[in-house]
Amino acid sequence: MHQFSEEHTEVAYTQVKKMIVTKKLSPGQTIFQERLSEMLGIRLDPLNKALEQLATESILVHSPFGRMRVRELSTQEILETFDCRIGLETKATELFTHLAPQARIDDLRNLLVPFEKGIRSHTVFHKIDVYFHYLIMKNCGNQKLYELYQQGNFLSSMELIGLIDIPQQEVIQDHLNIVSAIHQRDAKKAAQLMAAHIERSKDAFYCG
Repeated sequence: MHQFSEEHTEVAYTQVKKMIVTKKLSPGQTIFQERLSEMLGIRLDPLNKALEQLATESILVHSPFGRMRVRELSTQEILETFDCRIGLETKATELFTHLAPQARIDDLRNLLVPFEKGIRSHTVFHKIDVYFHYLIMKNCGNQKLYELYQQGNFLSSMELIGLIDIPQQEVIQDHLNIVSAIHQRDAKKAAQLMAAHIERSKDAFYCG
C-alpha cells in the first residue's frame, strides 16, 4: 500500500512539473489542489505530497490559506541565473574533462543518442537537457562547487524557465560538441563550448 502511494506521488510530481515546464501552470499561478486533483485523476494525498516535494525544490512556493503557487522569476533574476550558471558550469566542465572516468563521459553521450534520429517530445528533451548539465556538475570532482550549484537552485530555475525557443537539433549539436571535447580531454575547448551554449540560451530568452 505504501509503495502504491509512492507511485501515485511520483506520477503526480511528474505531471505537475510537466505542466510547469510547458507553462500550462504559469509563473505566479495559484494551485487549487482539489481542481488539479480532479483534472489529473489523482487523489489529494499523493498530489499534496508531490506539491510539497516541488516546494522543497523551490519550484512552488506556499501561499495563504494552504495554497501554493508557481514560483515567479523576474527577468533580471533569470539573466543573473544564466550568468551564475556560466561561471559555475564552465569550471565544472573543465574539471569534469580532467577528472571524469570514461564511464561518466559515456553516460553523457548515451543521453543524446535517442535525439540523433530526429525531433523528440519537447518535454522529454527538456528533461534530458537539464540532466545533461546536472551530470557534469554532479561528477566534476569538486564537492563545494556542486554544493554551491545546489544551494543556488539552478536546476529548479531551469525547470521554471522551461522550454526556450532554440531548435532542438541546435541544442543537441551543442551537447555533442561538448561531449566530443570532453572525450578528447580538451578542457579549455569543452569549457568554452559550455559557456557559449549557456550564453546562447540566455540570448534566446532575452530576445524572446
